[in-house]
Amino acid sequence: MKRIPLLTLAVVLAGCGGSRSRGPEATLPAPLAARLAAYADETARLAAAGDGCGAREQALALQRATVAAINAHQVPSALQEPLQSSANDLVNRIACIPPPATTTTTTGDGNGDKHGKGKGKGHKKGEE
Repeated sequence: MKRIPLLTLAVVLAGCGGSRSRGPEATLPAPLAARLAAYADETARLAAAGDGCGAREQALALQRATVAAINAHQVPSALQEPLQSSANDLVNRIACIPPPATTTTTTGDGNGDKHGKGKGKGHKKGEE
């Protein structure tokens, strides 16, 4: 997993940027930034541990939380697009590859091998 999306997300969450100040810089409310950062941190932790499926679930949770915060007007308009783009990019970069399914095999106990006497085994009624 590449760290670029997490870095981008961290920068957006912190509200950092070049400072040629024409007014106050747009920042996220601290509780919201902490909540979104916790999702991002857990996503990174799971990805580093090799748990792609867990990391993807956390990234999806981050994406949902981001959409909810934007819809609740908690994210300044200047940060909405970069924040949402970063969350979407993170989800798109994480692959969940489930382990191969285990298969069971029969050992010839008769379940799949139907030889022997029984109805419909080549005899018409009355021809035995």
